[in-house]
Amino acid sequence: MGSDTHQDLNAAAAAQILRDIYAPIQIGFRVRLWDDAEISLGRDVRPVTVVIPTVQAFKRLLMNPTAAEFGEAYCDGDIDLIGDLFDVMPVADEMESLELSYWDKMKISLRVKRLPE
Repeated sequence: MGSDTHQDLNAAAAAQILRDIYAPIQIGFRVRLWDDAEISLGRDVRPVTVVIPTVQAFKRLLMNPTAAEFGEAYCDGDIDLIGDLFDVMPVADEMESLELSYWDKMKISLRVKRLPE
């Protein structure tokens, strides 16, 4: 299996992980993955796109899927945000209100760790 095939499979698995985590949020956003696939998450999708250019950046974000981790990844240049600050803030607030159980976090962590780089 070639590198492109691995990347496509990784992106498809990553998209499903994101859908599973962020399905309950009301104020949503889009994610653009390293294969340029875009996924809409949440119900009321705002004009905000989180660009995740690498599997490594995805793993970083999803090992601790919080608004604070997204902010740190952005400041470190690991991800990019496309959208107006006024549209980003409600999305960040919605992400902050998302509550994951310990077991949900463990399941997410295992799924994320299985993604080859």
